[in-house]
Amino acid sequence: MVRDRIFLLVASLLVTAASVSAQTVQQPNKESWKNNLIDVNMPWFPQSAEVKCYDELGCLNLTKEWYHIINRAFNVFPLRRDLIDTKFHLYTRANALEAQLLKCQDPKTIERSNFDSKRLTKFIIHGFIDTPLSSWIKEMRLALLKHRDYNVIVVDWAGGSLPLYTQATANTRLVGLEIAYLINYLKDNHGLKPEQVHLIGHSLGAHTAGYAGERVPGLGRITGLDPAEPYFHGMPPMVRLDPTDAELVDVIHTDATSILLMGYGMVEPVGHLDFYPNNGKAQPGCDITENPLPLTLVRQGIEEASRVLVACNHIRAIKLFIESINGHCPYLGYRCSSYNAFTQGKCFSCGVNGTNCAVMGFHAEKMPGVTPGGKYYISTGKDTPFCRHHYRVTIDLAKPQKAEAWVQGFMRVSLHSDNGVIKNLDLTPNGYEKLEHGTSKSFVVTHTEDIGPVKRVEFYWEYDMNVLQPRSICFLWCNDHLYIRDIKVTKSKINSRSKRGIDVSSKLCTPGRREFTDIASRSTALFLDDCEEG
Repeated sequence: MVRDRIFLLVASLLVTAASVSAQTVQQPNKESWKNNLIDVNMPWFPQSAEVKCYDELGCLNLTKEWYHIINRAFNVFPLRRDLIDTKFHLYTRANALEAQLLKCQDPKTIERSNFDSKRLTKFIIHGFIDTPLSSWIKEMRLALLKHRDYNVIVVDWAGGSLPLYTQATANTRLVGLEIAYLINYLKDNHGLKPEQVHLIGHSLGAHTAGYAGERVPGLGRITGLDPAEPYFHGMPPMVRLDPTDAELVDVIHTDATSILLMGYGMVEPVGHLDFYPNNGKAQPGCDITENPLPLTLVRQGIEEASRVLVACNHIRAIKLFIESINGHCPYLGYRCSSYNAFTQGKCFSCGVNGTNCAVMGFHAEKMPGVTPGGKYYISTGKDTPFCRHHYRVTIDLAKPQKAEAWVQGFMRVSLHSDNGVIKNLDLTPNGYEKLEHGTSKSFVVTHTEDIGPVKRVEFYWEYDMNVLQPRSICFLWCNDHLYIRDIKVTKSKINSRSKRGIDVSSKLCTPGRREFTDIASRSTALFLDDCEEG
Protein backbone atom coordinates (compact mmCIF):
# COMPACT_ATOMS: atom_id res chain seq x y z
CA MET A 1 0.00 0.00 0.00
CA VAL A 2 2.75 2.45 0.95
CA ARG A 3 4.80 1.42 -2.09
CA ASP A 4 1.81 2.08 -4.37
CA ARG A 5 1.28 5.46 -2.76
CA ILE A 6 4.89 6.48 -3.36
CA PHE A 7 4.69 5.24 -6.96
CA LEU A 8 1.58 7.29 -7.68
CA LEU A 9 3.10 10.41 -6.16
CA VAL A 10 6.34 10.09 -8.11
CA ALA A 11 4.48 9.26 -11.32
CA SER A 12 2.30 12.34 -10.89
CA LEU A 13 5.34 14.56 -10.50
CA LEU A 14 7.15 13.04 -13.48
CA VAL A 15 4.15 13.31 -15.78
CA THR A 16 3.71 16.96 -14.79
CA ALA A 17 7.34 17.71 -15.51
CA ALA A 18 7.16 15.91 -18.88
CA SER A 19 4.00 17.77 -19.81
CA VAL A 20 5.53 21.11 -18.94
CA SER A 21 8.70 20.26 -20.85
CA ALA A 22 6.70 19.34 -23.95
CA GLN A 23 4.82 22.63 -23.78
CA THR A 24 8.09 24.50 -23.48
CA VAL A 25 9.59 22.87 -26.58
CA GLN A 26 6.55 23.72 -28.67
CA GLN A 27 6.74 27.46 -27.95
CA PRO A 28 6.74 29.38 -31.25
CA ASN A 29 9.14 32.13 -30.21
CA LYS A 30 12.11 32.67 -27.98
CA GLU A 31 10.42 35.10 -25.60
CA SER A 32 7.57 32.69 -24.83
CA TRP A 33 10.11 29.94 -24.22
CA LYS A 34 11.81 32.10 -21.58
CA ASN A 35 8.53 32.76 -19.80
CA ASN A 36 7.96 29.02 -19.36
CA LEU A 37 11.50 28.12 -18.38
CA ILE A 38 10.65 28.32 -14.70
CA ASP A 39 8.09 25.50 -15.09
CA VAL A 40 10.86 22.91 -15.30
CA ASN A 41 13.24 24.58 -12.88
CA MET A 42 14.82 22.32 -10.29
CA PRO A 43 15.87 23.33 -6.76
CA TRP A 44 19.42 22.27 -7.49
CA PHE A 45 19.45 24.30 -10.73
CA PRO A 46 17.72 27.59 -9.81
CA GLN A 47 16.82 30.25 -12.34
CA SER A 48 16.13 33.90 -11.65
CA ALA A 49 12.64 34.75 -10.43
CA GLU A 50 9.90 34.40 -13.05
CA VAL A 51 6.70 36.45 -13.00
CA LYS A 52 3.29 36.01 -14.58
CA CYS A 53 0.48 38.54 -14.36
CA TYR A 54 -3.24 37.87 -14.49
CA ASP A 55 -5.02 41.00 -15.67
CA GLU A 56 -6.61 42.97 -12.83
CA LEU A 57 -5.84 40.23 -10.29
CA GLY A 58 -2.17 41.03 -10.03
CA CYS A 59 1.01 39.01 -10.52
CA LEU A 60 2.58 35.82 -9.18
CA ASN A 61 6.25 34.91 -9.07
CA LEU A 62 8.35 31.82 -8.55
CA THR A 63 11.55 32.32 -6.60
CA LYS A 64 13.96 29.94 -4.93
CA GLU A 65 11.84 30.08 -1.75
CA TRP A 66 9.19 28.03 -3.58
CA TYR A 67 11.56 25.09 -4.06
CA HIS A 68 12.70 22.31 -1.76
CA ILE A 69 14.58 19.25 -2.93
CA ILE A 70 12.18 16.94 -1.05
CA ASN A 71 9.07 18.89 -0.06
CA ARG A 72 8.48 20.85 -3.27
CA ALA A 73 10.85 19.87 -6.05
CA PHE A 74 8.52 20.78 -8.92
CA ASN A 75 6.80 24.12 -9.44
CA VAL A 76 4.63 25.45 -12.24
CA PHE A 77 2.49 28.53 -12.77
CA PRO A 78 -1.30 28.26 -12.56
CA LEU A 79 -3.39 27.44 -15.59
CA ARG A 80 -5.09 30.25 -17.48
CA ARG A 81 -7.99 31.99 -15.74
CA ASP A 82 -10.49 30.77 -18.32
CA LEU A 83 -9.44 27.15 -17.78
CA ILE A 84 -9.74 27.24 -14.01
CA ASP A 85 -12.89 29.38 -14.41
CA THR A 86 -13.34 30.29 -10.76
CA LYS A 87 -16.97 31.00 -9.87
CA PHE A 88 -18.60 32.46 -6.76
CA HIS A 89 -22.02 31.16 -5.71
CA LEU A 90 -23.90 33.27 -3.15
CA TYR A 91 -26.41 31.78 -0.71
CA THR A 92 -28.44 33.63 1.91
CA ARG A 93 -31.56 32.70 3.85
CA ALA A 94 -33.56 34.28 1.02
CA ASN A 95 -31.99 31.87 -1.48
CA ALA A 96 -30.74 29.01 0.68
CA LEU A 97 -31.21 26.38 -2.04
CA GLU A 98 -30.56 28.27 -5.27
CA ALA A 99 -27.24 30.01 -5.85
CA GLN A 100 -26.74 33.50 -7.26
CA LEU A 101 -23.59 33.92 -9.36
CA LEU A 102 -21.39 36.89 -8.42
CA LYS A 103 -19.12 38.39 -11.08
CA CYS A 104 -16.95 41.45 -10.53
CA GLN A 105 -16.75 41.80 -14.31
CA ASP A 106 -20.54 42.15 -14.38
CA PRO A 107 -21.48 44.47 -11.48
CA LYS A 108 -25.18 43.92 -12.08
CA THR A 109 -24.87 40.31 -10.86
CA ILE A 110 -23.86 41.67 -7.47
CA GLU A 111 -26.32 44.58 -7.43
CA ARG A 112 -29.26 42.29 -8.22
CA SER A 113 -28.20 39.59 -5.77
CA ASN A 114 -29.10 39.17 -2.12
CA PHE A 115 -25.60 40.17 -1.02
CA ASP A 116 -25.71 42.55 1.92
CA SER A 117 -22.50 43.99 3.35
CA LYS A 118 -24.22 44.43 6.72
CA ARG A 119 -24.19 40.66 7.11
CA LEU A 120 -21.11 38.64 8.07
CA THR A 121 -19.65 36.85 5.06
CA LYS A 122 -18.48 33.22 4.95
CA PHE A 123 -16.54 31.67 2.07
CA ILE A 124 -16.39 27.88 1.60
CA ILE A 125 -13.42 26.63 -0.44
CA HIS A 126 -13.13 23.00 -1.53
CA GLY A 127 -9.91 21.07 -2.11
CA PHE A 128 -8.27 18.67 -4.53
CA ILE A 129 -10.52 16.54 -6.80
CA ASP A 130 -13.58 18.16 -5.26
CA THR A 131 -16.44 20.33 -6.49
CA PRO A 132 -19.21 22.54 -5.05
CA LEU A 133 -21.59 19.64 -5.69
CA SER A 134 -20.07 17.64 -2.82
CA SER A 135 -22.58 16.84 -0.12
CA TRP A 136 -20.41 18.34 2.63
CA ILE A 137 -20.52 21.78 1.03
CA LYS A 138 -24.30 21.75 0.97
CA GLU A 139 -24.36 20.49 4.54
CA MET A 140 -21.98 23.23 5.70
CA ARG A 141 -23.76 26.12 4.00
CA LEU A 142 -27.15 25.01 5.32
CA ALA A 143 -25.71 24.70 8.83
CA LEU A 144 -24.26 28.21 8.54
CA LEU A 145 -27.56 29.66 7.34
CA LYS A 146 -29.39 27.87 10.12
CA HIS A 147 -27.09 29.55 12.61
CA ARG A 148 -27.49 33.04 11.14
CA ASP A 149 -28.37 34.88 7.94
CA TYR A 150 -24.87 35.12 6.51
CA ASN A 151 -23.62 35.86 3.03
CA VAL A 152 -22.36 32.34 2.27
CA ILE A 153 -20.18 32.30 -0.83
CA VAL A 154 -19.16 28.91 -2.22
CA VAL A 155 -15.98 29.06 -4.29
CA ASP A 156 -16.06 26.82 -7.37
CA TRP A 157 -12.59 26.11 -8.76
CA ALA A 158 -13.35 22.61 -10.02
CA GLY A 159 -11.69 23.46 -13.32
CA GLY A 160 -8.37 23.72 -11.52
CA SER A 161 -8.73 21.13 -8.75
CA LEU A 162 -8.43 18.05 -10.95
CA PRO A 163 -5.23 16.00 -11.40
CA LEU A 164 -2.38 16.43 -11.68
CA TYR A 165 -1.80 17.38 -8.05
CA THR A 166 1.31 19.42 -8.95
CA GLN A 167 -0.77 21.63 -11.22
CA ALA A 168 -3.66 21.82 -8.76
CA THR A 169 -1.35 23.16 -6.04
CA ALA A 170 -0.18 25.85 -8.45
CA ASN A 171 -3.77 26.70 -9.39
CA THR A 172 -4.61 27.48 -5.75
CA ARG A 173 -2.46 30.62 -6.00
CA LEU A 174 -4.57 32.00 -8.82
CA VAL A 175 -7.82 31.04 -7.06
CA GLY A 176 -6.50 32.91 -4.03
CA LEU A 177 -6.07 36.00 -6.20
CA GLU A 178 -9.64 35.62 -7.50
CA ILE A 179 -11.03 35.45 -3.95
CA ALA A 180 -8.95 38.41 -2.80
CA TYR A 181 -10.07 40.47 -5.78
CA LEU A 182 -13.74 39.76 -5.05
CA ILE A 183 -13.36 40.70 -1.36
CA ASN A 184 -11.51 43.92 -2.20
CA TYR A 185 -14.07 44.74 -4.90
CA LEU A 186 -16.95 44.27 -2.44
CA LYS A 187 -15.07 46.40 0.09
CA ASP A 188 -14.49 49.24 -2.34
CA ASN A 189 -17.90 49.19 -4.04
CA HIS A 190 -20.38 47.69 -1.58
CA GLY A 191 -19.07 48.52 1.89
CA LEU A 192 -17.90 45.03 2.87
CA LYS A 193 -15.62 45.09 5.92
CA PRO A 194 -12.70 42.64 5.60
CA GLU A 195 -12.72 42.01 9.35
CA GLN A 196 -16.20 40.52 8.95
CA VAL A 197 -15.06 38.00 6.33
CA HIS A 198 -14.33 34.38 7.26
CA LEU A 199 -12.70 31.96 4.79
CA ILE A 200 -13.24 28.24 5.44
CA GLY A 201 -11.02 25.97 3.36
CA HIS A 202 -10.49 22.22 3.29
CA SER A 203 -7.21 20.57 2.24
CA LEU A 204 -5.84 22.60 -0.70
CA GLY A 205 -8.66 25.03 0.00
CA ALA A 206 -7.01 25.94 3.31
CA HIS A 207 -3.85 27.12 1.56
CA THR A 208 -5.99 28.83 -1.08
CA ALA A 209 -7.57 30.83 1.75
CA GLY A 210 -4.07 31.75 2.91
CA TYR A 211 -3.13 33.09 -0.53
CA ALA A 212 -6.31 35.19 -0.52
CA GLY A 213 -5.67 36.43 3.00
CA GLU A 214 -2.22 37.79 2.25
CA ARG A 215 -3.82 40.06 -0.39
CA VAL A 216 -6.63 41.36 1.86
CA PRO A 217 -5.41 43.65 4.65
CA GLY A 218 -7.33 43.13 7.89
CA LEU A 219 -9.09 39.90 6.86
CA GLY A 220 -11.04 38.65 9.84
CA ARG A 221 -10.55 34.90 9.94
CA ILE A 222 -9.38 31.80 8.13
CA THR A 223 -10.32 28.29 9.23
CA GLY A 224 -8.09 25.59 7.80
CA LEU A 225 -9.73 22.16 7.76
CA ASP A 226 -6.88 19.63 7.62
CA PRO A 227 -4.61 21.69 5.33
CA ALA A 228 -2.94 19.57 2.66
CA GLU A 229 0.57 18.28 3.43
CA PRO A 230 2.16 17.42 0.02
CA TYR A 231 4.04 20.45 -1.38
CA PHE A 232 3.36 22.51 1.77
CA HIS A 233 4.97 20.64 4.65
CA GLY A 234 8.25 22.19 5.75
CA MET A 235 7.86 25.15 3.41
CA PRO A 236 8.18 28.84 4.43
CA PRO A 237 5.04 30.80 5.43
CA MET A 238 4.72 32.48 2.04
CA VAL A 239 4.06 29.08 0.44
CA ARG A 240 1.42 27.81 2.86
CA LEU A 241 -1.27 28.95 5.26
CA ASP A 242 0.24 30.89 8.17
CA PRO A 243 -0.90 33.13 11.07
CA THR A 244 -0.24 36.38 9.19
CA ASP A 245 -2.95 35.59 6.62
CA ALA A 246 -5.81 36.78 8.86
CA GLU A 247 -6.53 38.26 12.28
CA LEU A 248 -7.45 34.74 13.42
CA VAL A 249 -6.20 31.57 11.77
CA ASP A 250 -7.60 28.44 13.41
CA VAL A 251 -6.76 24.98 12.12
CA ILE A 252 -8.12 21.47 12.69
CA HIS A 253 -5.65 18.64 11.96
CA THR A 254 -7.23 15.19 11.52
CA ASP A 255 -4.99 13.32 9.04
CA ALA A 256 -1.48 14.35 10.01
CA THR A 257 0.15 10.99 9.26
CA SER A 258 2.93 11.29 6.67
CA ILE A 259 1.91 11.20 3.01
CA LEU A 260 4.14 8.13 2.68
CA LEU A 261 1.73 6.38 5.07
CA MET A 262 -1.33 7.64 3.16
CA GLY A 263 -1.94 10.71 5.27
CA TYR A 264 -3.05 13.87 3.45
CA GLY A 265 -2.91 16.56 6.15
CA MET A 266 -0.20 18.66 7.76
CA VAL A 267 1.24 17.90 11.18
CA GLU A 268 3.01 21.21 11.78
CA PRO A 269 1.06 24.06 13.40
CA VAL A 270 0.26 26.82 10.91
CA GLY A 271 -2.22 29.03 12.76
CA HIS A 272 -2.89 30.96 15.95
CA LEU A 273 -4.88 27.97 17.23
CA ASP A 274 -3.98 24.48 15.98
CA PHE A 275 -6.24 21.67 17.18
CA TYR A 276 -5.29 17.99 17.06
CA PRO A 277 -8.37 15.80 17.72
CA ASN A 278 -7.24 12.33 18.82
CA ASN A 279 -3.63 13.37 18.22
CA GLY A 280 -4.56 14.68 14.76
CA LYS A 281 -4.01 11.33 13.08
CA ALA A 282 -6.12 8.16 13.17
CA GLN A 283 -9.70 9.21 13.90
CA PRO A 284 -12.14 6.96 15.80
CA GLY A 285 -14.54 5.24 13.43
CA CYS A 286 -12.24 5.53 10.40
CA ASP A 287 -10.92 2.02 10.76
CA ILE A 288 -12.77 -0.02 8.13
CA THR A 289 -13.44 -2.69 10.77
CA GLU A 290 -15.29 -0.12 12.90
CA ASN A 291 -17.29 1.33 10.02
CA PRO A 292 -17.82 -1.35 7.33
CA LEU A 293 -18.06 0.08 3.83
CA PRO A 294 -21.27 -1.77 2.81
CA LEU A 295 -23.05 -0.38 5.87
CA THR A 296 -21.90 3.16 5.06
CA LEU A 297 -23.00 2.67 1.45
CA VAL A 298 -26.51 1.71 2.54
CA ARG A 299 -26.84 4.47 5.12
CA GLN A 300 -25.19 7.44 3.38
CA GLY A 301 -24.78 6.63 -0.30
CA ILE A 302 -21.91 6.03 -2.69
CA GLU A 303 -20.30 9.47 -2.32
CA GLU A 304 -19.90 9.17 1.44
CA ALA A 305 -18.81 5.54 1.17
CA SER A 306 -16.06 6.48 -1.27
CA ARG A 307 -14.88 9.25 1.02
CA VAL A 308 -14.74 6.87 3.97
CA LEU A 309 -12.72 4.42 1.90
CA VAL A 310 -10.22 6.95 0.52
CA ALA A 311 -9.99 9.83 2.99
CA CYS A 312 -12.00 9.23 6.16
CA ASN A 313 -9.43 10.89 8.44
CA HIS A 314 -8.96 13.79 6.02
CA ILE A 315 -12.65 14.69 5.87
CA ARG A 316 -13.22 14.26 9.61
CA ALA A 317 -12.11 17.90 10.07
CA ILE A 318 -15.07 18.93 7.91
CA LYS A 319 -17.51 16.87 9.97
CA LEU A 320 -16.20 18.24 13.26
CA PHE A 321 -16.49 21.82 12.02
CA ILE A 322 -20.02 21.37 10.70
CA GLU A 323 -21.17 19.79 13.96
CA SER A 324 -19.64 22.66 15.92
CA ILE A 325 -21.75 25.31 14.16
CA ASN A 326 -25.07 24.58 15.84
CA GLY A 327 -24.05 21.98 18.42
CA HIS A 328 -24.43 22.66 22.13
CA CYS A 329 -21.38 20.69 23.20
CA PRO A 330 -18.23 22.87 23.24
CA TYR A 331 -15.20 21.37 21.54
CA LEU A 332 -12.77 22.35 24.28
CA GLY A 333 -9.11 21.76 23.44
CA TYR A 334 -6.19 21.87 25.88
CA ARG A 335 -2.81 23.39 25.11
CA CYS A 336 -0.22 20.71 25.71
CA SER A 337 3.22 19.46 24.62
CA SER A 338 1.89 16.12 23.37
CA TYR A 339 -1.23 14.00 23.12
CA ASN A 340 0.15 11.46 25.60
CA ALA A 341 0.70 14.22 28.16
CA PHE A 342 -2.87 15.37 27.55
CA THR A 343 -4.42 11.91 28.04
CA GLN A 344 -2.40 11.52 31.25
CA GLY A 345 -4.02 14.67 32.61
CA LYS A 346 -0.79 16.70 32.71
CA CYS A 347 -2.32 19.66 30.85
CA PHE A 348 -5.89 19.39 32.03
CA SER A 349 -6.38 22.96 33.20
CA CYS A 350 -7.53 26.13 31.50
CA GLY A 351 -5.22 28.14 33.76
CA VAL A 352 -5.87 31.24 35.81
CA ASN A 353 -6.66 33.41 32.79
CA GLY A 354 -8.25 30.61 30.77
CA THR A 355 -5.73 30.77 27.92
CA ASN A 356 -4.61 27.13 28.25
CA CYS A 357 -7.93 26.13 26.70
CA ALA A 358 -9.55 27.08 23.42
CA VAL A 359 -12.76 26.19 21.60
CA MET A 360 -12.26 24.23 18.40
CA GLY A 361 -14.46 24.74 15.36
CA PHE A 362 -16.92 27.42 14.36
CA HIS A 363 -16.92 29.22 17.71
CA ALA A 364 -13.14 29.51 18.03
CA GLU A 365 -11.92 32.88 19.26
CA LYS A 366 -8.50 34.46 19.41
CA MET A 367 -7.21 34.43 22.98
CA PRO A 368 -5.29 37.50 24.24
CA GLY A 369 -1.65 36.71 24.84
CA VAL A 370 -1.73 33.39 22.96
CA THR A 371 1.21 33.05 20.59
CA PRO A 372 1.00 31.05 17.33
CA GLY A 373 2.49 27.58 17.20
CA GLY A 374 0.79 26.07 20.23
CA LYS A 375 -0.97 22.74 19.93
CA TYR A 376 -4.40 22.08 21.46
CA TYR A 377 -5.47 18.48 22.01
CA ILE A 378 -8.96 17.07 22.27
CA SER A 379 -10.65 13.66 22.13
CA THR A 380 -13.74 13.05 20.01
CA GLY A 381 -16.09 10.15 19.34
CA LYS A 382 -16.24 7.80 16.39
CA ASP A 383 -19.67 8.90 15.18
CA THR A 384 -21.99 11.86 15.41
CA PRO A 385 -22.26 13.55 17.81
CA PHE A 386 -18.47 13.64 17.79
CA CYS A 387 -18.12 16.15 20.61
CA ARG A 388 -17.26 14.79 24.04
CA HIS A 389 -17.02 16.29 27.53
CA HIS A 390 -13.65 15.62 29.16
CA TYR A 391 -13.13 14.54 32.76
CA ARG A 392 -9.83 14.15 34.53
CA VAL A 393 -9.90 11.48 37.23
CA THR A 394 -6.94 11.72 39.63
CA ILE A 395 -6.29 8.86 42.05
CA ASP A 396 -4.29 9.75 45.16
CA LEU A 397 -2.79 6.48 46.37
CA ALA A 398 -2.01 5.72 50.01
CA LYS A 399 0.92 3.55 51.09
CA PRO A 400 0.14 1.56 54.25
CA GLN A 401 2.71 -0.99 55.41
CA LYS A 402 0.72 -3.92 54.04
CA ALA A 403 0.59 -2.44 50.52
CA GLU A 404 2.84 -3.63 47.73
CA ALA A 405 5.19 -1.01 46.29
CA TRP A 406 3.29 -1.30 43.01
CA VAL A 407 0.41 -3.17 41.49
CA GLN A 408 -1.01 -3.34 37.96
CA GLY A 409 -4.55 -3.75 36.78
CA PHE A 410 -7.72 -2.39 35.24
CA MET A 411 -10.01 0.34 36.54
CA ARG A 412 -13.47 1.73 35.88
CA VAL A 413 -15.40 4.58 37.48
CA SER A 414 -19.03 5.62 37.62
CA LEU A 415 -19.63 9.33 38.26
CA HIS A 416 -22.72 10.53 40.10
CA SER A 417 -24.03 14.09 40.40
CA ASP A 418 -27.31 15.80 41.20
CA ASN A 419 -27.98 15.94 37.45
CA GLY A 420 -27.27 12.40 36.40
CA VAL A 421 -24.95 9.40 36.29
CA ILE A 422 -22.17 8.36 33.94
CA LYS A 423 -21.59 4.63 34.32
CA ASN A 424 -18.48 2.51 33.77
CA LEU A 425 -15.97 4.95 32.33
CA ASP A 426 -12.93 2.86 31.44
CA LEU A 427 -9.71 4.32 32.86
CA THR A 428 -7.57 1.67 31.18
CA PRO A 429 -8.95 1.17 27.64
CA ASN A 430 -5.51 0.36 26.23
CA GLY A 431 -4.56 -2.30 28.77
CA TYR A 432 -3.46 -2.60 32.36
CA GLU A 433 -1.93 0.34 34.22
CA LYS A 434 0.96 0.15 36.66
CA LEU A 435 0.29 2.04 39.90
CA GLU A 436 2.82 2.93 42.61
CA HIS A 437 1.40 3.27 46.09
CA GLY A 438 2.14 6.65 47.66
CA THR A 439 1.87 8.52 44.36
CA SER A 440 -0.91 10.07 42.27
CA LYS A 441 -2.09 9.04 38.82
CA SER A 442 -4.41 10.90 36.44
CA PHE A 443 -6.59 9.70 33.58
CA VAL A 444 -8.61 11.69 31.04
CA VAL A 445 -11.93 10.15 30.06
CA THR A 446 -14.74 11.44 27.87
CA HIS A 447 -18.50 11.21 27.65
CA THR A 448 -21.33 12.77 25.67
CA GLU A 449 -22.92 14.21 28.83
CA ASP A 450 -21.94 17.02 31.17
CA ILE A 451 -23.48 16.11 34.50
CA GLY A 452 -22.04 18.98 36.52
CA PRO A 453 -20.10 18.72 39.82
CA VAL A 454 -19.49 15.09 40.81
CA LYS A 455 -20.82 14.11 44.23
CA ARG A 456 -20.09 10.38 44.31
CA VAL A 457 -17.71 7.96 42.61
CA GLU A 458 -17.94 4.19 42.35
CA PHE A 459 -14.46 2.80 41.67
CA TYR A 460 -13.84 -0.70 40.32
CA TRP A 461 -10.41 -2.38 40.60
CA GLU A 462 -9.17 -5.63 39.04
CA TYR A 463 -5.60 -6.80 39.47
CA ASP A 464 -3.85 -8.03 36.30
CA MET A 465 -1.74 -11.14 36.81
CA ASN A 466 0.24 -11.57 33.58
CA VAL A 467 2.02 -14.91 33.22
CA LEU A 468 4.41 -13.29 30.75
CA GLN A 469 5.52 -10.93 33.52
CA PRO A 470 6.66 -13.06 36.47
CA ARG A 471 6.89 -10.03 38.73
CA SER A 472 3.16 -9.41 38.30
CA ILE A 473 2.14 -12.88 39.49
CA CYS A 474 0.39 -12.42 42.82
CA PHE A 475 -0.70 -15.53 44.66
CA LEU A 476 -0.61 -16.20 48.42
CA TRP A 477 2.64 -14.37 49.12
CA CYS A 478 1.68 -10.93 47.76
CA ASN A 479 -1.08 -8.36 48.12
CA ASP A 480 -3.20 -7.46 45.04
CA HIS A 481 -5.25 -4.79 46.83
CA LEU A 482 -5.27 -1.14 45.82
CA TYR A 483 -5.18 1.57 48.51
CA ILE A 484 -6.71 4.93 47.64
CA ARG A 485 -6.65 8.03 49.83
CA ASP A 486 -9.00 10.15 47.71
CA ILE A 487 -10.19 10.77 44.15
CA LYS A 488 -10.43 14.12 42.38
CA VAL A 489 -12.64 14.70 39.35
CA THR A 490 -12.03 17.83 37.28
CA LYS A 491 -14.22 19.14 34.47
CA SER A 492 -13.37 22.21 32.40
CA LYS A 493 -16.05 24.34 30.82
CA ILE A 494 -16.46 27.66 29.07
CA ASN A 495 -17.66 30.60 31.13
CA SER A 496 -20.60 32.01 29.19
CA ARG A 497 -19.76 35.58 30.20
CA SER A 498 -16.01 35.77 29.77
CA LYS A 499 -15.87 33.13 26.99
CA ARG A 500 -12.87 31.62 28.78
CA GLY A 501 -12.25 28.20 30.20
CA ILE A 502 -12.72 27.55 33.91
CA ASP A 503 -12.03 24.41 35.95
CA VAL A 504 -14.59 22.76 38.23
CA SER A 505 -13.19 20.12 40.61
CA SER A 506 -14.61 17.70 43.14
CA LYS A 507 -12.63 15.90 45.84
CA LEU A 508 -14.09 12.60 46.99
CA CYS A 509 -13.01 10.61 50.04
CA THR A 510 -13.71 7.36 51.87
CA PRO A 511 -17.05 7.26 53.73
CA GLY A 512 -16.52 7.70 57.45
CA ARG A 513 -13.51 9.92 56.73
CA ARG A 514 -11.07 7.08 57.06
CA GLU A 515 -7.50 7.69 55.95
CA PHE A 516 -7.79 5.44 52.91
CA THR A 517 -9.90 2.78 51.22
CA ASP A 518 -8.68 -0.79 50.86
CA ILE A 519 -9.99 -2.22 47.55
CA ALA A 520 -9.62 -5.93 46.85
CA SER A 521 -9.23 -7.16 43.28
CA ARG A 522 -12.51 -7.45 41.36
CA SER A 523 -14.42 -5.27 43.79
CA THR A 524 -15.95 -1.80 43.90
CA ALA A 525 -15.48 0.99 46.46
CA LEU A 526 -17.48 4.15 47.11
CA PHE A 527 -16.08 7.68 47.46
CA LEU A 528 -18.11 10.72 48.55
CA ASP A 529 -17.61 14.49 48.38
CA ASP A 530 -17.41 14.64 52.18
CA CYS A 531 -13.75 15.31 52.82
CA GLU A 532 -14.00 17.85 55.62
CA GLU A 533 -12.01 16.95 58.70
CA GLY A 534 -14.09 15.96 61.68
